[in-house]
Amino acid sequence: MKLDRTLSVATKNLRQWSRDRQAMVGPMLIPLVLMALCGVLFGFGGDDWPIGLVNNDDGPQAAAFATEITELHSNSSPYFNVVTTDADEAQRLVDEGRLQLVITIPDGFDATLTAGGVPVLETQVFNINTDMMKNARLRLDRAVLDFATNHVPGTTPITITQTTTRPDDVWRRSFIANSAVILAIMVGAALNTANMVAREWERRTAKEIRLAPRPLGPLVAGNLIAGLVAGLVNTLLTLLVAVTIFGVRIPLDRVPILLMIGTGVAIACAGIGIAIGAWLRDYRSIQPLLMVTFAGSFFAAGGFSSVATLPTGVQAFDRFWPPSYVFEIMQAWTWMPDPPDILPMALATTAAALIGVSIGGWALSRRL
Repeated sequence: MKLDRTLSVATKNLRQWSRDRQAMVGPMLIPLVLMALCGVLFGFGGDDWPIGLVNNDDGPQAAAFATEITELHSNSSPYFNVVTTDADEAQRLVDEGRLQLVITIPDGFDATLTAGGVPVLETQVFNINTDMMKNARLRLDRAVLDFATNHVPGTTPITITQTTTRPDDVWRRSFIANSAVILAIMVGAALNTANMVAREWERRTAKEIRLAPRPLGPLVAGNLIAGLVAGLVNTLLTLLVAVTIFGVRIPLDRVPILLMIGTGVAIACAGIGIAIGAWLRDYRSIQPLLMVTFAGSFFAAGGFSSVATLPTGVQAFDRFWPPSYVFEIMQAWTWMPDPPDILPMALATTAAALIGVSIGGWALSRRL
């Protein structure tokens, strides 16, 4: 029976996979390492940036402005972490690159405001990174605007009202960790399946397969099953870390939709993995190729930051790069109160799964 052959292939591959530490660890490490590095380095503790705040005026307005800076916050955390209020220490730390910004409230701040004048703030910045400086300056502008609105009536003719997609911000660590789970679905299915197919030639079992009657169907199906099971293990491990350490919370009513999308994506990636494994037939070539491709997709296709924040040229590339749509739709269905229509993505993942399996079967038939 073909079912017996399929299960035999799947069982054999899973047994070999469980005994091959390198084959097991490789697909697991990519999402976990990216989650740890990006999540911890870029936002594990929130939005607060280290600054120095020196107040040289003892008036109530200067104190109120200092409080405005200290208490300014996003929906998730404060904007600034005041490391020091000592002028000499602040100067030393900013020169060493340990502070992004030093704000000095000058002596006479209150007197200038009382007289109807405009006080001048002194700032010292560590401006070797334009993105960091852009945000530091905008945050200071926000502090000045809020202070003028709350403490100097009549000086702010424009009022800002804000409408948000969600009632609160998604922490960057959670966004990155959820992207790592999505990445685990793709890389786990593709890399595990590619390695399993390549092992047929490395272990010299391809000849035996060629001698079997009508081997293609059971071989493709068996590798798909084994690769998907191995990929599921990778994904569940990544999901466990994302939930317990990085604060990912998936609404239960969204789980069936995400499972449907993830299953279609995993089957498509497993089919492509079969094709790559049959084409290269050497895991030493397969591993770096797929690792670099998927790690690059994490950054360039909306895993680290949403596609809307990427450079124009990258956004143009992402229109033709399938992983970008996977990241966008699955992130939207995890976080957005009103996610986009699922029908186009359901049709696309179904088509992708059929195309991926067809490509894998065709490539394997050409190699056998």
